[in-house]
Amino acid sequence: MSRHILVVDDESGIRELLADILGDEGYRVTLAENATAARAARAAERPDLVLLDIWMPDTDGVTLLKEWQRNGLLDMPVVMMSGHATIDTAVEATRIGAAEFLEKPVSLSRLLETVQRQLAGTVVAGNDLLSALATVSPAFERARAQVEALLARGQPLLLVGPPGAAFDVFQPLLRRPQAPWLALERQSQLADSPSDLVDRASGGTLWIPDLAALSKLEGRGLLIVSNRRTQASLRLVVASTADPARLLADGRLDAAVFAPLAPGRVDVPALLHTEHDVAEVAECLFASLTDGRSRLSAEARDAIGRSGFLGDFVELRAWLERVALLGEAAVDWLQLPASGAVPAGVGGGRGGWFDAPLREARDAFERAYFEHHLQRLGGRVSALAEHVGLERTHLYRRLKQLGIRGNGGS
Repeated sequence: MSRHILVVDDESGIRELLADILGDEGYRVTLAENATAARAARAAERPDLVLLDIWMPDTDGVTLLKEWQRNGLLDMPVVMMSGHATIDTAVEATRIGAAEFLEKPVSLSRLLETVQRQLAGTVVAGNDLLSALATVSPAFERARAQVEALLARGQPLLLVGPPGAAFDVFQPLLRRPQAPWLALERQSQLADSPSDLVDRASGGTLWIPDLAALSKLEGRGLLIVSNRRTQASLRLVVASTADPARLLADGRLDAAVFAPLAPGRVDVPALLHTEHDVAEVAECLFASLTDGRSRLSAEARDAIGRSGFLGDFVELRAWLERVALLGEAAVDWLQLPASGAVPAGVGGGRGGWFDAPLREARDAFERAYFEHHLQRLGGRVSALAEHVGLERTHLYRRLKQLGIRGNGGS
């Protein structure tokens, strides 16, 4: 699909000229003669790039830029244009979030170079992976569309999926160009300094890795962040490896914390989802790991298709990373987890897995999952923490609860 550019300029001659030039280059162009029309166009569809005039009669471009930033809508590169702007105006626009500044009259070569550069900057590997997954999975396509719609409304996001789900695949879609991206490093930060997190991520995105891992005190810190997000033009994204309904029922999540997140829930598809083929998903992941230079053999695809991955995408990616690094000859496909396999201690078959009480099933799965990756990573808990995206102190505590010992080293 051709990239979509929104041109906002009150001079009809300039609008038509830019539409002709960009259209000839294969771009899809929407025209807006003022801020009101630009707001309507942005509400209807998120463009890949905006060319925005500074001086307009109803609302100037810098004011519109501030408005988009304040409402969480500045998630695409915006190139400002003006023939009369001062250096101070250009600096202010850049500080707010403008990607670049073009002085009128704009030369054809400068215009096209700028457009190509800005659009190239928005195409990152992760976003390519999400697009590829969406082509083989209606579930991923649906999840992507939900995320885009919620982002357009400035809604906090709650991504819910199984442990090991492909949460990171959505991250490029969640980033604001040239704006902060802050991933929570320690859960205790939410309890100790929620206001500092808001200040550091102001105008950008704050990523909370796992709602299910937060304590009650950390949850209250999350509520403070949520209440301040609009004032700070903060995009809040929270992942959860457990269904919030279960967290509420178990008393591990306060209703007040969940309430502002609930309207923004998006279910991240599990690897073993009925709407996609695991082998096709694996092919997308492998292409991403190898920059499209390699493909899986028919034998590998068949083996993966017959397998079950309780560790979801994290486990599959670990296998594929090994293939990408060492080649298929170094991988024993018979070692892949069998479809319907269950961790030790949960029973002797698929029925045992599903018949066990939830807490026992979850503990058994986590034990098998952590032991698998600890063995792969040489017993290094620090490496495990980085690989699975958990704060190290929390991981040590959880490993101790499960009776698992690592060497702790890095």
